Amino acid sequence: MAAAGGPDARLPAWRRTAARYMVPRIFASVWWYMRHGALVSRSSRVQLGGDITFGKGAVVKPYTIIQTSGGKVMFGHNCRISSFNHIAAGNADVIVGNDVRTGSHVAIIGTTREYGQRDRLIHKQGYKDKGITIGSDVLIGAHSVLVDGCVIGKGAVIGVGSVVTGKVEPYAIIFGAPAKQIFARR
Repeated sequence: MAAAGGPDARLPAWRRTAARYMVPRIFASVWWYMRHGALVSRSSRVQLGGDITFGKGAVVKPYTIIQTSGGKVMFGHNCRISSFNHIAAGNADVIVGNDVRTGSHVAIIGTTREYGQRDRLIHKQGYKDKGITIGSDVLIGAHSVLVDGCVIGKGAVIGVGSVVTGKVEPYAIIFGAPAKQIFARR
């Protein structure tokens, strides 16, 4: 997946901070409903702005965090994002299809820090973002982690506590850390 611009495409820090932390949550919930027809709990923290979009009928349950630092986070129609999820995009996009369901405590992290140089501080080495793509009709079990660069095929099932690091075939049922296919949906 192509990155949505380089480091220069990122929002200024003051604007990201304002969009994430300074807007009253009740206002954000109303804004998401009016703009996208999505029900976003006022107990969740979804960064305001055009870089995050929801399809009609999407639901974001309490205590979920959704944010971006330059890429887009796009949810399809009728997605259900359970409580205590953390979904973040760096400079690349996190794209979620229609009718996707997540269990609680799921992390979808579409960014990776560079850290290979010993002579530079890690936080000054930048990012190498690939993004994440999740097909439609996917079930992601509680406490699962989807790391930068993974691609989840249509109809896949991610088992509870799985760590997904690569490509998941359509209709595969995977479990483990790292996740491996054990079955396929008929």
